[in-house]
Amino acid sequence: MLRLKLTLGLLATLIILFLVGIYGFWLFNDLGRAVDKVLRDNYDSIKVCHYMRTATARVNTFYSRGEHPSPPFDQPGTLDEVEKQFRARLPTLETNAKTQEERNLVGQLGAACAEYIHVYREIFEYFKEGGVSDRRIAEVRPQIPSLTLSITNLSGKILEHNEQQMFMANRAAEQKSKDSIRLLIIAMISAVIVFVLTYGRLGHSIITPIQKLTKSIRELRSRAFAQSLPVETDDELGALTREFNAMAEELRNFYRETDRKFIELNQVIRAMMTTLPYPLFILGEQDEVSRMNPAAERLANSLRTNGAMPNQIRKHLAAASVTGPDYRLDDLKQALLFRIDEQEAFFLPRIFPIVLEDGTVFGRALMLVDVTRFRWLDEMKSDLLSTLSHEIRTPLTAIRLVLHLLLEKSIGGLTAAQEEIVTTARNDCERLLKTLNSILDLARMESGKSQLDLRPIPALRVVEESYHNFHDQAAALSHPLRMDVSERLPSVYADPERIPLVFSNFLSNALKYSYRDSEIVLKARNLHSEFVRFSVINSGPGLNEQEQALVFDKFYRGPDHKGEGAGLGLSIARQVVHAHDGRIGVISVPEKKTEFYCDLPVAQSEGLRVGAVPPTDETMH
Repeated sequence: MLRLKLTLGLLATLIILFLVGIYGFWLFNDLGRAVDKVLRDNYDSIKVCHYMRTATARVNTFYSRGEHPSPPFDQPGTLDEVEKQFRARLPTLETNAKTQEERNLVGQLGAACAEYIHVYREIFEYFKEGGVSDRRIAEVRPQIPSLTLSITNLSGKILEHNEQQMFMANRAAEQKSKDSIRLLIIAMISAVIVFVLTYGRLGHSIITPIQKLTKSIRELRSRAFAQSLPVETDDELGALTREFNAMAEELRNFYRETDRKFIELNQVIRAMMTTLPYPLFILGEQDEVSRMNPAAERLANSLRTNGAMPNQIRKHLAAASVTGPDYRLDDLKQALLFRIDEQEAFFLPRIFPIVLEDGTVFGRALMLVDVTRFRWLDEMKSDLLSTLSHEIRTPLTAIRLVLHLLLEKSIGGLTAAQEEIVTTARNDCERLLKTLNSILDLARMESGKSQLDLRPIPALRVVEESYHNFHDQAAALSHPLRMDVSERLPSVYADPERIPLVFSNFLSNALKYSYRDSEIVLKARNLHSEFVRFSVINSGPGLNEQEQALVFDKFYRGPDHKGEGAGLGLSIARQVVHAHDGRIGVISVPEKKTEFYCDLPVAQSEGLRVGAVPPTDETMH
């Protein structure tokens, strides 16, 4: 309907403009043709009239005395030419004559011209017969001036008629032009009236509903969904209004449902934060505390921080900005100590981003996991292990001494059976004493009581010492031992007494679990200019994914365990590497190659170790 109204309004205006254009084209073309015809016809008549005058004057002049002693009546050529032109041009006057009077004048002019030619012909005949002095010539010749005057007068009258016709044609063209201008003005006024009427109807039909629609859209932006537009027409705008009302209804339902879900989600989050036993801080873009759960509020009140985070946590926020958005500490030795009501409490921080559904990072959250009980149990375990080891080590040392004395036969001889039994007991005692020493070392490292003597050591020296210590043993077991060291390796921070234990455990395992006659490689290379990676690579059964995850745990022994041992070697190696702010891990492909490695920090400056990457166990496949 609206399209039809718009089409009809525009079509009416277009038709008027089209008709005006056609009429203007016809008018200009008609005026041009009329003026051209009048000018052309009258111009030809005027030329003929002027020729009549000049031709008679030229003939009269030629046949007067002129430059000759007597008139040249014996030369009819000039008259013949004029007669020929008269006969050729008189029909033009007859054709262009518009009125009866003009046609009569043209007839009289033709008769005068014929008489004028006839008189001259008689004179020529008389001249041939009797000469110039002939009496008959004298009688006829006086007619020529009167005929010439008659031709001149008739030509003048015809000229006047043509001029009058041109004037009348000009008056007619002017009148026609005025009439056309009036008609064009009427057509333009009609077009304007049609346009105004069309604009008024369309303005009422289109602009007013669009203004209402715009106002409703602004209200929708302010979430005012209650109002709806009235449907006043059945045209396209009415359909648009109905669709808009349907959209507003859907938005109203959507926001109502969204608000309900948001309230439920907010209640769930509040309930979760309330029931969460650990302190939880919600941080803003500038790491300011925006929300806290009750546990965090109690912690802040106990520490008297006025609702802010404890100062010990800020350095971990800075570290999380460097290492990545997800930051956590798992080592109980790195737990943060807080004194709450004159009691020690230990917390491990966990920092993680709050990511919305569209991937936008809303902020960060900091959770403090209370590990006070675990820390107490860990310390109690370490103390218990140390105490038990000391308590067992003293009588075990005495037993070892007695067994050595018996084997040395210092207090008497032994039978063969007795000597075999005592030897077995001594070996078991030595193995047990070695296990106790490993447990004591591990307990001291876990408790932090074992101090490291860190100093710059050339990386090549570390590899060479391990190579020389195990070269003969590897050769005896048919395992070629080879060094693969990159050029210009820097020095590393290491304890010269502790770090060989790591390579000793790596090489011992490589000798136990390598295929016969397979090569073992001691490798060292620079890693990201901050660490040097030391590796022991061997070919053997290797480790599957489950074994790689457990290989550094205490007392772990694989299903294909060979030889003796308590399963503490790699656990001690991990503690030693972590104490160096290094990293330890394994890369294994079953039935192919296995690589145990440790990364030690480069000894560039003392300040480097402060910013070293926190130790993590890396297990790669």
